[in-house]
Amino acid sequence: MAEISFIRSIISLCRQSLSHDRLAIKSAEEQTFALLQPQGSDIELKITALFKIIIAPSSISFIGNNLSDDELMGLKYATTDVQLWVAIFLKNYIRSNFCVSKSFGGFSDTLQHLIESFLLVTTLNSEPLRIAKPIASQLENALLIVSDLEFPTGLEYALGFISYGHMSDINPGLVYPTLYSRLEDKLKSEQALSGSCKENNTFTHLNYANNLINYIQIYTEIRQMIFLYNNVLNTNNAADISHSYFDFFNKLLDCIKKMCELSKGIRLGDIASNDFLQAANSVFPLTTLNTHVANPYNKTYDINYYPADDLFFFDDRKLYYDAQLWQFGSNVPELGAPKHTLQVSLSHLVLTEISVNLEYFKDKIKALALLKKFMKRYKTRVYSNEISMEFKVILTLCDSHLLYIFKYSIAKLTEYLSILNSLNTAAKKSISAIIMDLFELITHVTKIFCYIHAFDLPESFEDNAQHYFSGMIMTINLNDQFLMEIDSNGVIVKMKIAIFKLFRYYAERYQEAFHPFAFTCIEDAVSVSRSITQDSDHDRLCCAALNFLSAASSTHWKSTEPSIRRNPFMNSAFLAEIIQTIILPNIGFREYDLYLLDDAPVEFLQRELDSSSCFSRRFAAISFLKKVVTNYNQFCHQILSEAAKNVAASNDYKLKELYLQLVICSNFKGEANRFNVNQYFVDYLKNDFIVESQKPQTQQKNILVILATMKYICTFRKSISEDELVLLIPSLVSFLGNGHEAIRSFASEAIARILPGLFNHRLGLKNSLFQGLECLLNMMRSNKSCNEFYIKCTMKIFLFLREDIRESGLLTLEIIIDLIKAVSDNPINPIYNHYLFESLSILLRIHLQSGNNVNLSLEKIEEVLIPTLALIIKQEMHSFIPYSFQILYLLLKFAKKSTVIYVQLFEHLVCLDNLKVSIGNAQGALKLLVCYFMQCDLFENEILVNMEKILNIFHFCLTHRRLSKYSLDFLNGIIRYLPLRYYNTFLKSIVTVLLTFVHNNKTGDIIPSVITTIGSLITYLHIQTASLSIMDVFDSIQIGIGLNFMLVVYLPNAKKSLSIDAKKVHAIAISKVMSTPQVQRDSEAFGNMLEFLSDLISGTGMVDNLKERDIFDREYMEDSDSGTIDFDVGYVNLQTVDDSNSKRLLDPDLNVEPLLKSILTPLSTAISAHVSNSGRCTHILTLLS
Repeated sequence: MAEISFIRSIISLCRQSLSHDRLAIKSAEEQTFALLQPQGSDIELKITALFKIIIAPSSISFIGNNLSDDELMGLKYATTDVQLWVAIFLKNYIRSNFCVSKSFGGFSDTLQHLIESFLLVTTLNSEPLRIAKPIASQLENALLIVSDLEFPTGLEYALGFISYGHMSDINPGLVYPTLYSRLEDKLKSEQALSGSCKENNTFTHLNYANNLINYIQIYTEIRQMIFLYNNVLNTNNAADISHSYFDFFNKLLDCIKKMCELSKGIRLGDIASNDFLQAANSVFPLTTLNTHVANPYNKTYDINYYPADDLFFFDDRKLYYDAQLWQFGSNVPELGAPKHTLQVSLSHLVLTEISVNLEYFKDKIKALALLKKFMKRYKTRVYSNEISMEFKVILTLCDSHLLYIFKYSIAKLTEYLSILNSLNTAAKKSISAIIMDLFELITHVTKIFCYIHAFDLPESFEDNAQHYFSGMIMTINLNDQFLMEIDSNGVIVKMKIAIFKLFRYYAERYQEAFHPFAFTCIEDAVSVSRSITQDSDHDRLCCAALNFLSAASSTHWKSTEPSIRRNPFMNSAFLAEIIQTIILPNIGFREYDLYLLDDAPVEFLQRELDSSSCFSRRFAAISFLKKVVTNYNQFCHQILSEAAKNVAASNDYKLKELYLQLVICSNFKGEANRFNVNQYFVDYLKNDFIVESQKPQTQQKNILVILATMKYICTFRKSISEDELVLLIPSLVSFLGNGHEAIRSFASEAIARILPGLFNHRLGLKNSLFQGLECLLNMMRSNKSCNEFYIKCTMKIFLFLREDIRESGLLTLEIIIDLIKAVSDNPINPIYNHYLFESLSILLRIHLQSGNNVNLSLEKIEEVLIPTLALIIKQEMHSFIPYSFQILYLLLKFAKKSTVIYVQLFEHLVCLDNLKVSIGNAQGALKLLVCYFMQCDLFENEILVNMEKILNIFHFCLTHRRLSKYSLDFLNGIIRYLPLRYYNTFLKSIVTVLLTFVHNNKTGDIIPSVITTIGSLITYLHIQTASLSIMDVFDSIQIGIGLNFMLVVYLPNAKKSLSIDAKKVHAIAISKVMSTPQVQRDSEAFGNMLEFLSDLISGTGMVDNLKERDIFDREYMEDSDSGTIDFDVGYVNLQTVDDSNSKRLLDPDLNVEPLLKSILTPLSTAISAHVSNSGRCTHILTLLS
């Protein structure tokens, strides 16, 4: 009854949330979260009930179902809307809790495995379970949230589900017996080999393998249950379906629980890399697959033998319905038996439309697509040892499967294309549908390899390069008109895009492996590019091909043996063809582009500057031409000159713009001996540009030429003389008042790019820039389009004019605050919003930074600014909260006294519950708390009273899977800025938490950073003359643990530190540890630490030449907008707030060498003795001399 009551409560809350009342929706969500506290005693039952609601068949809530709500276990009103709401809630619930440590209210291991098992099963089987697509999509998104953290190390068994449960045509009932038989044979073999020298050997790797195949066995049972349940669903009898559903769900739950029990056994994270490889090779060996090829035309059989996984294959007896295609003779293998598969060799004479199973590949495509989505996580990852291990796991379990899928798809594709035009209309339509499925399989395999190739060249791909490249070359040349016409979903185009992207990786990174195929791929890419129409639907394909050619042109390929083929780019005729038939047509504007110029000028400019997320074939062609000019200038200069002459002779304004673009491309390096950039500008562009700037409205035919001139100025701003650029500023300011937004926007961009180089002319440009600033601010106040170019230019003018901006007092600051208020309700352009807050930050620093003769008090600024920031935080405007925290950081940094507002903010920040509900803002909150530590003299009482809460926040973040690295910055801030007396009583707890984290994670990439933080703690214990040493703290936790930790964990990880700051910390920390009695009693430990210290000092020295960049440095103005801004994450750094000095472990003014001498001098006798005995560590003696 408890379950039914809970289900009814959830459905009631869901219906409340569907009322479109904002307060009701929020109340429903809060109540639902309250019902599902992860630490509740009945939480597993409740999560199970959510899945029972989500996957319930529509027949249960069907209006004609006469069963009562009690008979339907509370599900009578579980309509599709309700199910979708519950699925969305479940996704958000997982996102909020999956990363949280169990000790802080996160999921238990059992609950985590229950959720991921349900998600995996329901996502892979959404169609036979009849789960509506919107609901299935939410479940898949929830699974991807889990996989982003768990795949493959916690979800490697999913690869077995995908391969043997959905892809292979193996008889499911034979998979487990075959795998278990292999495991038993291997166990007997190893026992025989090791029995004489080992007793009670646990064979960890084989226990892991047993666990893995038990997962597959359970999933096989689930698939059989779903098959039987699906048969009932097909009856459409509401009563039968309702009764069957509850029986099915209970059996499904039993299987899910068995999977959860398996998770308590040996998992991938519990074994070494070599153990995993042994386990995989034991049960998934590469053997021989016998492929029986039936030829129905002449009634013959052939058998081909391939090295492969003999449990993974496709069988044509499931693809074709007509048994006469293969049932002749006595050698037909059993369908689904291991080691044997059957393929039919077709001709148009034996194939009819009714022969083909059009659903055959659908489940395979869906399963492979899920694997591709799992792999997509690597698109944004940075290479590490951890990722290398993950790739080893993935490729060990599925690289042979990917090869089989690709080879099979290419073989079938070749066969079908050869007979396609000979078939009757109906059969042709059926085969075309199958061909599209094959294209999708090829696309998924290619994309998976793209994600892997972003990091490394897989050995399996390199060994089978001939198969892969020959198949891909065939597909990119595919141009069947019939297939192109019926391809309404763009499957062929997507496949070619993926292939060109993979080719690009090879051209950029793996030239040696690519060399045998490079010239063919280059020539074919040129052929494909020529055939692409100007239709905007083909922009992505055009860009992909051009990007590959651009990458290929950057490598000077040697001639290939034995044909002695030359690099095609070395052929002037080939280059001329590329420039004339591919580059020039794609650089020139299309009518579609000109529509954008008037209808969406900001997007037009984004594309022109390649700051748009769209695919711009114009920019791709320009980039390609620049690469060609750079690498083959001796061949293409004359070609470009002739093309430029032909274009220049025309009166067409589009061709005039093209001419300027060619000038830019062919001289973008500023080659003085070929082209005088400055002289050309003065002679041919300057006068017309200045005259046009005085006109309030530019004629349509001149707009493109004016924009091209601005682009010329931006491109060659370092080649055009400063005097000429100074004279251009008034004209560019005049263009800010032009009637066309594209011209106003590009003028803004030009000013922003030119100003950093004109700092010596600041006084002379002041009046013009103030006019421009007034114009920009007025446009942004009156125009609601959130033009990013306007605000970026505004920001650069603030940086350029500096203290002169203070003349406007509060007025400019209030305008920027009003602009923030205006967009806070509807933040449509994240780039505009970002530069808006950057501008606010610059204004604050201009008014507050020391040495600026401040005439606007902090109190006045707080009076106009704080209410807006408070409103943003109170109303949970998530897009702006991270920025608000950073602005508050800046205000707090310059605060001279503790005020009520800052105390209230501090109390909000140290409340862990507030942090939990806004994890996306945690980084900003932690940084702001560190600023309080920097100002600890002002907030001493507040910090002391809340120290336990502060350290609790650190512990929470350290164990949170997405916040670990930020937690270390936070603890480093505590250690650096707070006096020891603030946290002295918590030292043991801090060290215990850090040691526990290291133990639980062992070899994670974050461990060197944890070790550095421990080194920082040791260093500051010395600097603050603590009576307690770190070894005493270790001994208080466990006697003897300190020395072992320092030798086994600390030293190996400290060697991985790269920054000078971290190396200074390690030098001081190790020196201090060497001075403890525990180390001095152990000569070997003392020697190891001394040698580490010597290597540290001799390798880099202790001098740190890095200095904090100020936003008013000239170099900063050049670079302030050069980096990409990642808006896919919850926190975006404001560069003008980012205080790199505050993140440093040590005060930059700290002189390390005297500190080291003071620690090591009492040890000089022991050091000299070691040097004398070993002949090493002489650098230490040099330091002490």
